[in-house]
Amino acid sequence: MIKYVNSFKILLFSIVAVQIALYFFGYLRPSIIYDYIDFFPFTIIPAVIYFYLNIKRITNKIYFYLSIYLSAVLILFPISHIFDARFLTTYSFPSYLENRELNKDSEYVLVIDTSGSINLNTFDETGYTADVIDKPGSIGYPEAVETLVGEPKAVLFREMQTSSLLKVAGWNVNIGNKNIWKLNLLSFDSYLHLDDIKLKESKIAGTGTIYLGKDLNLEELKVNGNFDIEVSSTLSIVAVGNVDVPPTWINATIGYLNQPEKVYKLKVVVEEGSEVRFIDED
Repeated sequence: MIKYVNSFKILLFSIVAVQIALYFFGYLRPSIIYDYIDFFPFTIIPAVIYFYLNIKRITNKIYFYLSIYLSAVLILFPISHIFDARFLTTYSFPSYLENRELNKDSEYVLVIDTSGSINLNTFDETGYTADVIDKPGSIGYPEAVETLVGEPKAVLFREMQTSSLLKVAGWNVNIGNKNIWKLNLLSFDSYLHLDDIKLKESKIAGTGTIYLGKDLNLEELKVNGNFDIEVSSTLSIVAVGNVDVPPTWINATIGYLNQPEKVYKLKVVVEEGSEVRFIDED
């Protein structure tokens, strides 16, 4: 039994090294520290005993079994993080918000100005939902501020004050397709899925990927920044500005047409200084 002590010691420190690597590669949030602290009778106290025995070079059965136990604990907690285990302290802090009761007869402008990422999608209702992207980052949890007067009414997403250990890479935002929206977005390394929704003239800035779906109802979209824009094979658009387009697109006087035989439904204006590449959907 004792002859395996060094093997388990190597295993234990290897697991710690893997956790540190998972954090730096963006897979493990630093809030796992809160989880270890809150479960201190099962995590910190055994670790203190283990290191005390290690310092004193006491390699008895207790040391051996502690090595096995701590290895199991250090594997369990990161796996629980990956699968959003609700018993962890990390997930006891409320991050989800929603309002599914926006007036169908009103227009709304969605305003997001963040240095983090946004994953934007639509759903078949009114209103909106939001939650965190469960990866480490520098962005606080989201909160929504709504204006009650004016047209269009505004829904502004902003950061709440959040512990640095709880901060995330960004937010998952969903907007209901039963409302008419206008987008005014600034975000980075984002994925914006625009389909099955009616939008007023919108502006998107930052970096990331934009998908323009076949059921997108939008007349003009302004883009500023570095984006890949994937276009549905059944959506006819014209792209205006300094853009990179597939060789099958036609360079016309009004801009680049992806389907020159059809009247374009959407005009995408790429503002000066931007780098935008258009991609045909497979």
